[in-house]
Amino acid sequence: MTLFNMHTFRATRSLLAAFALTVLFVQCKKDDPEEINEEETITRVTLTLTDSNGASVPYTWNDGSAEPTINLTAGSVYQASIEFFDASDPNEVENITEEVIEEADEHLVFYEVASASISIASAANDITDSASAPTNLKTTWTVGDAATGTLRAYLIHEPTSKTGTTRNALGGSADVELSFPITIQ
Repeated sequence: MTLFNMHTFRATRSLLAAFALTVLFVQCKKDDPEEINEEETITRVTLTLTDSNGASVPYTWNDGSAEPTINLTAGSVYQASIEFFDASDPNEVENITEEVIEEADEHLVFYEVASASISIASAANDITDSASAPTNLKTTWTVGDAATGTLRAYLIHEPTSKTGTTRNALGGSADVELSFPITIQ
């Protein structure tokens, strides 16, 4: 080979190697970026209870404050709804409940009652997920005898089960967890 052909051969080989690496790099690149779904920021929760006469009482918790005491009447039935908000900017309060509804497959509200007789069930007008499982954003509460106790409310993100009867059985992580004192008179 002549000196001229040798330089041409090496230059061509270098160009081919660079071209091959470029093709390989482009083919390994992901076409669609992975969607990042950030956890919700929840700084306010409002639990509204409506009695059989249609009287509604909202119980609102704000980040940094104690949960309010829920007052119930023994032997009564209440319709309950729960809403979640990001009020970190008071001028632009965002209703996170809308996102929970849009992502119903990935969310569940779970209630635990301690030391008080309250039966909580999904209401007929509750939001359901794609498998027709309730989200418990709207529930019916049947109250027993006079007592004091605690109601723990959780918004569970990505539960592994929506049929468990304990918090641990549901899996997932809690976007928010509150503990409301309850008085039944």
